[in-house]
Amino acid sequence: MLLLFLVRECFSQTVPSLQFTFVPDWGSTGLLQGKVKNTALNDHGVAVYIFVEEAGGWWNKPYSSNPVTTLQPDSTFNTNIAIGENDQFATRIIAFLIPLSFSPPILSGGELPAELLSFPVAVSCRPHGRRIISWSGFDWVVKKSIGDNPIPAGPGPNIFNDNDSMVWIDAMQKLHLRIAKKGSNWHCSELICKASQGYKRYEFDVGSRFDLLDPNIIAGIFTWDECSPYAQPPNNYFREIDFEFSRWGNAGNENSQYVVQPWDIAGNIDRFNINLAGLSHSVHAFDWRADSIVFTSTWGVSSYSWKYTDRAYIPAPGNENVRINFWLLNGIPPSDNMQAELILNSFLTNTGEHGHESESVTIFPNPIESGCTMVIRSSVITETEIAVTDMYGNQICKVFSGKLVIGLHRFVWDGKNNQGQQIKPGLYLLHIRNNHETACFKIIKI
Repeated sequence: MLLLFLVRECFSQTVPSLQFTFVPDWGSTGLLQGKVKNTALNDHGVAVYIFVEEAGGWWNKPYSSNPVTTLQPDSTFNTNIAIGENDQFATRIIAFLIPLSFSPPILSGGELPAELLSFPVAVSCRPHGRRIISWSGFDWVVKKSIGDNPIPAGPGPNIFNDNDSMVWIDAMQKLHLRIAKKGSNWHCSELICKASQGYKRYEFDVGSRFDLLDPNIIAGIFTWDECSPYAQPPNNYFREIDFEFSRWGNAGNENSQYVVQPWDIAGNIDRFNINLAGLSHSVHAFDWRADSIVFTSTWGVSSYSWKYTDRAYIPAPGNENVRINFWLLNGIPPSDNMQAELILNSFLTNTGEHGHESESVTIFPNPIESGCTMVIRSSVITETEIAVTDMYGNQICKVFSGKLVIGLHRFVWDGKNNQGQQIKPGLYLLHIRNNHETACFKIIKI
């Protein structure tokens, strides 16, 4: 083991490499900065490219006439990557450490040539938007199309609008996404979670009738790694795992599907139908493991599941994040010419034990400043009491008393006692009692 460690250590100290030390935010014009290691500075440089979807692909930076950035005596480099009209809206930034004897390909859109991928590489990806909202304990970037006259982008292509009339959180902490006509154009909505979580169970409580959506509308919930083809480990299918609710332009189609990309490989897609008549919500989850992805959907007393086990296409974790989008097939307006809305009650994750749930309660935020939201997963129908107490067991507030049915339940506590007064900072306990057990969770008031 010692010999192996020494070989690895020696190897890491001699292999040329580069890394970014500062990447400007999406939409800003700062300099890209980085540093190289184990490199002869006099005969190497850095070839930088940016990817702007709306500009057709990859472009040299800072200029096609000056495609190589010089290394400084302290092994650093910096490059202006926002020269052109839409450069600041690049979603992928990549740099290659190259010998000065190599002439980097000149690109004005299109794909990166494979010859570049033989050089040491650094890559960074930026969410397509600036507005950030907090929902279900996570921060999310709201996607925004660029330009004074917005340029359509994928999927679709569509115009994505980050206005709070298109994406918002209501007083009950439910997430709303909308498709609506603005002027002469239809606008869509998308959220990008800032956190990357890897192997876990991902669970979504959907609070609207997606089974009644117009056939041209797609509601998607999925993982996506913008940098996956160039990251380690690489993945040419963007580590994409999907729930998609749509009839894909044909009113006679089933309305739901699970997908492991690439979708056109036999066995990588499973379609089925969900009827939500008389129901207020449905719960959809996938449990992502190294050897399987188990999808489940539950609505009322009905359920459907699919276990995917083809390890050739199960992605390894990278820098993927969860995305939720609400969009129009090929950018075509709804056939009924009506706006639409998608509502999600909550998003939960946990590690589980061999796919079984290990977390039945989520409290966010915690610590709290004023109040919090409690999401409780009930696996049985039972009479339940939910109360907040101090450390001595004295009840501060009764949050709920009644029957819980199977599924996810959301309760909002405003941080006040039974007399309507805000509680003092300190440690409190959330007690959940039913016919089967009593559970206790800490809440910290700051």
